Amino acid sequence: MSIFFSLSLFYLSFIPLWISVLIVDIKYIIDGNNCLRTVYISIGCILIALIISLVVVRCGINIKTREGTYEYTIVDAKENKSITTEYMLSYILPLFAFDFTQWDGVVMFLIFFITLGFLCIKHNNFCVNLILEIANYRFYSCTLKNEDDVEIKRTIISRRRLNTNVGDKVHLKLLNNEFCIDVNNTS
Repeated sequence: MSIFFSLSLFYLSFIPLWISVLIVDIKYIIDGNNCLRTVYISIGCILIALIISLVVVRCGINIKTREGTYEYTIVDAKENKSITTEYMLSYILPLFAFDFTQWDGVVMFLIFFITLGFLCIKHNNFCVNLILEIANYRFYSCTLKNEDDVEIKRTIISRRRLNTNVGDKVHLKLLNNEFCIDVNNTS
């Protein structure tokens, strides 16, 4: 997984926060407050990063070839419906405490956010992503069997309903040691 793809997934995993910050910043402008430099910089940076991240993730997730993939047989697949909610409650909700209309609040947030991002990228930690769910990707906890009949457990991101495809072959591209993406996302 490339560093740009990882950073983009990390950034997009905070989409509810970015939308909320944009709303607060726009309201701050509409209310006629002074000292809007921080607000304009915030809006510009958020929008530019969102556009770049969306393009990078879209290109990285739309795999057209099976090159570099691994073939497994699905032994068991259970859809994980709570993974995004748990992520949002644990990681995103606490970040609403920062004041994004004041430069010191933005600086404190950036220190925290950059540190969190560095740790996620360094440890190849994939971030659960609301954007993927909006694009009809689902998360599945799967038991898989390789060609040597060795069972492994992975979380698979797929547009297909894998829980109805038990026994079928699946081609996976590894995102890290835990998460894979289903290359057969045609359904």
